Amino acid sequence: MKTTLMVALLAGLAIPAGTAAFARGDTPSKPDSSPKGTINISCYRGIARTVAWDRPNAVFVEDLIKYGYGFKEAHIIGERVCRDEWGVGDHGHMKETLLRLLRESPPTGR
Repeated sequence: MKTTLMVALLAGLAIPAGTAAFARGDTPSKPDSSPKGTINISCYRGIARTVAWDRPNAVFVEDLIKYGYGFKEAHIIGERVCRDEWGVGDHGHMKETLLRLLRESPPTGR
């Protein structure tokens, strides 16, 4: 009974958390929607302005892989950009963070 109640409570919390981002208009970019050679900075922010749930969307990681990074490197860079608390609501800061990371750790190929 206790487990069932806990699962029901978590399921009830998961539904609003998943839909809140789309209610704000924060839908992720479609794959292959950017011109060749560009990187979509696309992050899932969750329902809060804190970085508790933040992570890179698949299109962000895929664009970094196309740029020349391996999956692990691309995911680490995406996590770093998306989980930077100064980047919440500041797309310019996110872009500068990404450009700095690309300069500091250029892709080495696969």
